[in-house]
Amino acid sequence: MKGKRLLRGKFIFWIIGSGLISSLAGFSFAYFWYNPSSRSWLELEFWQQWLRFGETLRLSHSEYYDLNKSKYTILTDSAITGMISNLDRHSSYYTPDQYKAFQEDSHRQYFGIGIMIRKIDQGVLISKVFPNGPAEEVGMQVGDLIISVNDEKIGELELSEVSSKIKGVAGSTVKIEVSRRDSLKTIDVKRGQIQVSTVEKYYVDENKTGYLHLIQFSSKSREEVSNALADMKKQGLKRLIFDLRDNAGGLLSSAIDVAGFFLPKDQLVVELKGRDLEESRSFRTKMSSPKIEVPMVILINEASASASEIVAGALSVLGRAHTVGEKSYGKGSVQTIFKLSGASGLRLTTAMYYLPDGSTIHEQGIVPKYLVECSDENETKLRIQRNLNLQLMDDHNFSGLFGFSPIEDIQLQEAKRILFNSVD
Repeated sequence: MKGKRLLRGKFIFWIIGSGLISSLAGFSFAYFWYNPSSRSWLELEFWQQWLRFGETLRLSHSEYYDLNKSKYTILTDSAITGMISNLDRHSSYYTPDQYKAFQEDSHRQYFGIGIMIRKIDQGVLISKVFPNGPAEEVGMQVGDLIISVNDEKIGELELSEVSSKIKGVAGSTVKIEVSRRDSLKTIDVKRGQIQVSTVEKYYVDENKTGYLHLIQFSSKSREEVSNALADMKKQGLKRLIFDLRDNAGGLLSSAIDVAGFFLPKDQLVVELKGRDLEESRSFRTKMSSPKIEVPMVILINEASASASEIVAGALSVLGRAHTVGEKSYGKGSVQTIFKLSGASGLRLTTAMYYLPDGSTIHEQGIVPKYLVECSDENETKLRIQRNLNLQLMDDHNFSGLFGFSPIEDIQLQEAKRILFNSVD
């Protein structure tokens, strides 16, 4: 009898144990199967390619003539960097040192000196100096070419890297060497908080054609654009040129708010979709005032990116505005940062934005309906002109200061021609 009870207990223990093991196996399988990144461990192709990579890594390490170049760490970093950079220009791999620097940058508040910069053939150009900012106070000018930052030559650096070197802790000083009409100047600038209006300029001319230049989309853009449009309506606005040239983007929520001034309420502006297309998110307009219903043209160029492309693209495909200028940058995606083992990191494009007609601007940009190309040289001249009050100087003084006479903005003139042809 005692033996039967013992046998029954072992049997029950075995049943319970088997049930637990089966449950754990089931949960584990479900986790791996429904978790996209973990599912790879269950795929035969993953292991086939893993072995292929391991074989290449082993042979390169053991057979390459220069051991300093064929260390496992160096080979792996190079392989991952190449693999990720081939996906798209917005995805990248961070080595441990780069990932540490990225994390520090993400949690640190930086301040600038009050300038906008742009990469041109001749170097890095100061395209705008903000009023009452640190740069203006020490005499930096539109048209200056930056040669070095804190004695480091910046000729081979990306624009984002130059910007990072200029920014720093509030109150600290940065030394900038500039070239100005073939002479070199070294200027010490104290960094500080910059108050910038996102509406660069607006006016209504004698023909009731309005012009509004928005340089970025920030938390202030809705209010600033609303005030500008309300003022323009009071002046009898009949046509509108919305200038998004050199607008690198900003807050998506701000872009939706701004689009709402020109579109009906609850209009789809853009849709966010990842790999699983069923998990999409729509962004629609809200009630906005003032509502602008006059004919309009949007100016874009190769530096119009991200949020500005979403606004220009949506208004274009919805038939609300014509686009004029050059093909835009092509940044219509979302990047996510992943932490990897070994203290490295991965920046991957995980979702893309789709315009109301289902098209995407990712890596394609917006090709304007009216293509009006502008040479790099003329774009540089126009940026200098746009950031100056030409009424305060005659052509002779302007030419003496910048080495060229004011030129015509052919993209703006084309926008006016289009609007006049569409309105009596």
